[in-house]
Amino acid sequence: MTERSSIGVVGLGNMGLPIALNLVKEGYSVAGVEIDQDRWEPAEGLTYVADAAAALATTDTLLLSLPDGKGVQGFLSELLELSLPDTVTVIDTSTIGPKTSQAISQQLAGSSIRYLDSPVSGGVRGAKAGTLAVMCAGSRALYDQVQPALATFTANQFFIGPELGQAQVLKILNNFLSATALAASSEALLFGQAHGLDLTDMCDVINVSTGMNTATLDKIPRQVASGEYNAGFTNSLMYKDISLYLDSCQELGKPGRISQTIVDFWGAFTALSPQSDATNIFRYVDQTL
Repeated sequence: MTERSSIGVVGLGNMGLPIALNLVKEGYSVAGVEIDQDRWEPAEGLTYVADAAAALATTDTLLLSLPDGKGVQGFLSELLELSLPDTVTVIDTSTIGPKTSQAISQQLAGSSIRYLDSPVSGGVRGAKAGTLAVMCAGSRALYDQVQPALATFTANQFFIGPELGQAQVLKILNNFLSATALAASSEALLFGQAHGLDLTDMCDVINVSTGMNTATLDKIPRQVASGEYNAGFTNSLMYKDISLYLDSCQELGKPGRISQTIVDFWGAFTALSPQSDATNIFRYVDQTL
């Protein structure tokens, strides 16, 4: 991959499309791989293609933004069946958990595919603004090589370690903390409202006090207080991510007592209203108090 050259972006959803557009903005020629043609939104510098084979006609670098590990492994299986260039670089920004990332290491062994475990955090707003955080694991040399591309859609880049899956560990523990903060903050703020306190006033005070967290700083003021409930991240994806965290705890022989409670709570919310914006947990907590 040469600086400011071409790249394929696989999965043009809530995160993948703004990532692709930021790459275009910074001078990359982008082939967007998206089988759902209803998602094809014309943009200068972005060419839509239906599969990886078409993308690889123009680039040897693919960035994945897929919803789960099954989708990533399925895509890589299809990729391995193609006649590949001497080297193909795959930057995987998906959240798939450490176990799947390690399985991918075995899946790609002996192939020409160089894979970088690269989950991102910062949500849709961060993806649009180009201010995501990316945490990477794998080859340090590969990380250094693709960093110019990563910098087009991130404000912070971190190399976590040499083993695939290490970045996934950090990503899922981060999302567990985020899920916990959003659920706990919802309950606490609803408690305050029951005593006549204003939601915005409470957040203003908490955000200069010891209870400050991402929910009180961002999600609740922007999405709940405004009535929008449209952060762009579903409860189904949150439940998937924190379930990966709980599963990983249990694989280590750790009981995960707190995470079990949080996973059960988000699971009940997701079962009641699947694919709902995650900030709707505020309403769910209100109904269950």
